[in-house]
Amino acid sequence: MPITFSEEFNVDEKKLDELCLFDVILDVDTRVFIDPALLELCDVPEFVNAKTTVEGYFSNIITLLTHSKRKGDQFWRRADGLLTFRELAGTCFGYSQEGTSGNAIGSVLRESILTTTKELLDEGMTDPVLFELLGVFQENIGCDRISDLVTFILRKNILEYTQRVVEKCEIPHIIVMLGTQKYKTCRNPYNNKPLLLLPSTILSPLPVAESFDDVDWICAENQRVRDEINAYFDLGNRKKLHKSEILSLMLHSHMFRNSLVDAYKGTPKKVYDFSLDPSGEYIWYLKAKQYTEKFPIELNKVSSVEDVLTVVNKICGQFKTLIEDNNLSELLYNPDGTSKHESAAQLLFYGIADSYCRANDIDLTREGNNGRGPVDFKLSRGLSDKVVVEVKLTSNSQLKHGIEKQLPIYMKQEKTKKAIYLIIDNGHERALDNFLNFYNDLKVEEKEKIPYIIVDGTKKPSASRS
Repeated sequence: MPITFSEEFNVDEKKLDELCLFDVILDVDTRVFIDPALLELCDVPEFVNAKTTVEGYFSNIITLLTHSKRKGDQFWRRADGLLTFRELAGTCFGYSQEGTSGNAIGSVLRESILTTTKELLDEGMTDPVLFELLGVFQENIGCDRISDLVTFILRKNILEYTQRVVEKCEIPHIIVMLGTQKYKTCRNPYNNKPLLLLPSTILSPLPVAESFDDVDWICAENQRVRDEINAYFDLGNRKKLHKSEILSLMLHSHMFRNSLVDAYKGTPKKVYDFSLDPSGEYIWYLKAKQYTEKFPIELNKVSSVEDVLTVVNKICGQFKTLIEDNNLSELLYNPDGTSKHESAAQLLFYGIADSYCRANDIDLTREGNNGRGPVDFKLSRGLSDKVVVEVKLTSNSQLKHGIEKQLPIYMKQEKTKKAIYLIIDNGHERALDNFLNFYNDLKVEEKEKIPYIIVDGTKKPSASRS
């Protein structure tokens, strides 16, 4: 059951605004991250010097590696120690596929990061900003891992801020220790861990793919850099560089390194507007509540798997109506008209389904991957009465694979015989036709196990202004 911090602890909106608090959802990881670039804009007292703290930490690693003569010497080990940390599992942010847990940076990945950093240092790149850019050129590193590291570096700031929020909002507290220092926080009742709170002004949506690999973004108006990239790689019509290509250019081209750093530093810093949430990582929760209250439906109590299937079908039908006839499809697209990632659609369905179940006081357990994974929603009554729903966009290249491989395997593992394949058409007619041709050739028993529902989620023309 998704629920926000303010709902769980009865904190009014005025206090949220006063504290600049991100009203985190407690039982589902929200894909946002601490953006190092936003730290310099933050005027929340506990984070005023956070940018300097982070840069100082990265600079210490650089200094140690500069003195290191070989892998494993004392300077290398101390640098490795600065990258060795346990994730503070209390922010409810990140890429976690199940609930609100995650991981830090393992020994193999740390060695790879240190090796890359040392190579760049040897080429003359000593700016600590390179750690903010690791996700651009370092394999297996994304903004979520960088955020984990920044969270660790700023753990004292975060605990001080959390304590002020808890005291200001008069929330029953627990004590956590950082070294010998005690801090007040509160317990997240959905994972039983201490909750760490953050101001919204330092958070940005966690991107599904890195955005700093765009050739146009790196080069801007620098034709010399563009020519140099073309001299190294035959890009053809590609506008994106692979991480390995970016790393190769970073190691061999002073001009490219400078352009990449200048482009990053020159990008305008802007606090993300979570009330509009163009990335769709948070607004699904707010809109699901609004729409289910505005368009209520009645669901019957369940006592068998057939009843569960009836409820799920009714929820899917209502979701289809809200998308097609009540403008909910707007949440499937970015402000520029491009489609959001499939996860936005999955979260939106999850929010709608969960809200309707709660509104009807139906005791159904949502299980599995919390709206993020190969199976997006599972409603169950007891151990055996289960119905799985998988949400796919027609833009997903794995549209056939989901029903041919993923869903049957999962159904077998979960010992469930009922599933629904919910397809949201976001304008890929050929892909939908190919899927329907594939589905029509399936055996009758396979179709009976996994019926599909098609939702027209294509962009609707704006109403005429007459």
